[in-house]
Amino acid sequence: MLLAGCRLSETDSTTVFAVFGTEVEIQLRDTGPRQSQAAYAEVGALLQRLHRELHPWEDGALMDLNRAIAAGRTHETTPDIVELIDASRALEAATDGAFNPAIGALVNLWGFHKSSYPITDPPPAPGLVDALLARAPSTRDLEVDGLVVRSANRAVRLDFSGIAKGLAVRRVCEAIGEHDVGAAMVNAGGDVMVCSVGDRPWRVAIRAPGGGVLETIEVHRPLAIFTSGNYYRYGEFDGERYAHILDPATGRPVDEIMQATVIDPDPLLADAGATALVVAGTDRWRHIADSLEVERSMVIDAGGSVSSLDTAPESAR
Repeated sequence: MLLAGCRLSETDSTTVFAVFGTEVEIQLRDTGPRQSQAAYAEVGALLQRLHRELHPWEDGALMDLNRAIAAGRTHETTPDIVELIDASRALEAATDGAFNPAIGALVNLWGFHKSSYPITDPPPAPGLVDALLARAPSTRDLEVDGLVVRSANRAVRLDFSGIAKGLAVRRVCEAIGEHDVGAAMVNAGGDVMVCSVGDRPWRVAIRAPGGGVLETIEVHRPLAIFTSGNYYRYGEFDGERYAHILDPATGRPVDEIMQATVIDPDPLLADAGATALVVAGTDRWRHIADSLEVERSMVIDAGGSVSSLDTAPESAR
């Protein structure tokens, strides 16, 4: 749904779409109004399709696949879902399981398949969590043949919330690139993908926990900046607060890292990597960032201390 569109100048414009439970803002520079509107129209249709296709609990292609897996049936799905499965299997291996979108049943059990926060229902009984955990859902359980997907483990329920925006911004950049436009940037609820850069660099702010700006960087090339935190979406019951990000190894919310930011040219890697670093905790996040080979990562622990790891080559900084 197109929420707003305003021309900042004759050749700079911004339009906002409401998808993925947030606002996705597209900025174009050095582009005439006719070319901008053509690009925005295609992007709007694309985002709506991906929103319906990848929604983790409303009817759509992903839920159709999850129902088939639960019933022990094979199912023909979409190219985008197959791409996410392939990427997720590699990322689950690279993160030692810290990123695992096959645990959608656990996410649902904790009550996080909702759009409004905070969740005020009581947390699930430990026995229910452990029973699901014992079935060890993993993307490794999925077999893919073309667009046909099957799983021997019926406990697999895919929830791509930790990587779907990465795919979406990649697709948006690809769509914009087919039009006669200048520089372009996508801001998906604070997660940013610079598609292209003209004469002026983009300035991107990394948000701080609870609001404000942690750091502002100048971007001179295509680059993704994604942040994951455990403070915006959470449950709260009987005076206890618990994050919406679960550790696939324990089936329970994480609390050691408050926020993680990953900067890398690959938006899928940046999106999933930020979630994985929050899950990894203070002892493992550097190991996982190294394993993923992301250009730059930054974490803020529960006490507010900021740590970073920069592996970008000098020419890319």
